[in-house]
Amino acid sequence: MLKLIPNLRAFAVSLCGDIERADDLVQETLLKAWDHLDSFQEGTNLRAWMFTI
Repeated sequence: MLKLIPNLRAFAVSLCGDIERADDLVQETLLKAWDHLDSFQEGTNLRAWMFTI
């Protein structure tokens, strides 16, 4: 999950155009992912799952 942070950050910056806001979005995404980790199906694409949050 942590390996995806640079990709999530780049995507968030492209969405909002603000680095600080992008970092907030990434943090919120990581928290939501952690809270809902039980809904992730092992063996599926973690990157795709993270980008849908």
